[in-house]
Amino acid sequence: MMATPILSIENLTLSTATGEIVTNLSFEIDPGEIVALTGRSGSGKTSIALAVMGLLPPGIQHASGAIQWQGETPLTLPDNHTLWRSLRGTQIGFTQQDVFGAFDPVMKMGMQMKEVIRARSNRSDIDITTELHIKMEEVGLHDIPRLLDSYPHQLSGGQLQRCQLAMVMVLRPALLIVDEPTSAVDKINQKQLLHVFTMIRSKYNISILCITHEEAVVRQIASREINLETVKGSPARSESEKVRERSETEDQTILLEARGVTYAHAFGGMMAKKGATVGPIHLHIFPGRCTGIVGESGSGKSTLAQMLVGLCAPAEGQVLLREKEINFQRAEDIRILRKHVQLVMQDGRGSLHPHFTVRQILSEIAALRKKTDPAFQPDLVAILTEVGLREDMLDRTPGALSGGECLRVSIARALLLEPEMLICDESTSALDRHTTRSILEMLSDLMRKKQLALVLITHDQEVIRQMADDIVVLAEGKVIEKGNADDILHRPTHHVTKRIFETHATY
Repeated sequence: MMATPILSIENLTLSTATGEIVTNLSFEIDPGEIVALTGRSGSGKTSIALAVMGLLPPGIQHASGAIQWQGETPLTLPDNHTLWRSLRGTQIGFTQQDVFGAFDPVMKMGMQMKEVIRARSNRSDIDITTELHIKMEEVGLHDIPRLLDSYPHQLSGGQLQRCQLAMVMVLRPALLIVDEPTSAVDKINQKQLLHVFTMIRSKYNISILCITHEEAVVRQIASREINLETVKGSPARSESEKVRERSETEDQTILLEARGVTYAHAFGGMMAKKGATVGPIHLHIFPGRCTGIVGESGSGKSTLAQMLVGLCAPAEGQVLLREKEINFQRAEDIRILRKHVQLVMQDGRGSLHPHFTVRQILSEIAALRKKTDPAFQPDLVAILTEVGLREDMLDRTPGALSGGECLRVSIARALLLEPEMLICDESTSALDRHTTRSILEMLSDLMRKKQLALVLITHDQEVIRQMADDIVVLAEGKVIEKGNADDILHRPTHHVTKRIFETHATY
């Protein structure tokens, strides 16, 4: 006798004002099964997950089709909101792609994780503190008292992803939906995280719907793959060749220099204690060249990016812009630094105001520039064209854009200030290969046309292989190796560097 599917989707169609994004999709998930839902950015993967939980945003409509839970009442009927609420967070767990937006930024991790568990749990037989500690250990977290006493911004993307997972596992759902669970972590941690998924599936007989664009995820853990491109009759392509040739520029003018910069994280409020230390770091950034900064999750990559744009001041050392030292205590110096150096954050969608249209988002930055440059006349259509977006997207909000489109808007916003240097912090981590390649081609074109210095902070080795002229490798907050990209890729000397690049496409 065949087991009843835990989730059945029949002829699901989701639509927006501009057309259908999912058409007549049908599939089932059996108890204890891991199913991978794949497809390019914008193909509707996340919208399907939100439809299952009854959390579709206002711009996306459930046009037709049924979603059944364990063969019972379809969840699509309007009178089933009570059922939805009872299933969400209890029987259906969800870890979202935006790990930084998943937590309240002004509450410590332990307080808010316990609060969510207490609000959603229907179990009276558990000690939440003890159970949470056990689940955090199960998903591979260490130094748990410090993590629980930290704020979200003090943790890495990989740590936040595991915290999401631990919190959900305390509730022991029957179905776990994970949206791009490996996009915020390096390849080494990705492999460990995938082992965690197979472990919890085996130990707790949980069904998992894994939304991903990573082929390695599908190969390692999924029993079945549902590819939305194949469903739509357009097979996805694999593209891994180089996007650009290494730069041979003779311009040795140093645009930005970091001389022995350090930063120490602190946690604990009034009883503050020092946490992980980043630095001392020495590096040089040149016009028209791409510098790739790599390292395992938590190695200090994002902290370095924040220091280079003045979001946090170095405890020691100097940052020099065209040989002029930046005084991080002077607002005018910070303004000058940010005019010349712009940061595109990891969470492209989360960095955009959710209720503003693209026109409003760009106009806000254009207005700031006009205060110091009254002659500036912004051409919003031209800036959108430069990043590969159409004019009709000016009047859309971020919720009506795909992840790749949100990233392009973030880049357009940065380019409005005409910076000499652009730092992209894990900007392509949540995108499929096709979308990533088109973004890299756009960035390469900008480098060539504007002699833009580009810093790519990434754990994606393909991005480094395709783009970087120089590579800086971080481990535990320190530079352990740096130099020409070809030398680092083909003749690494440090064991961490070897481990990072040895994991390339091997699992």
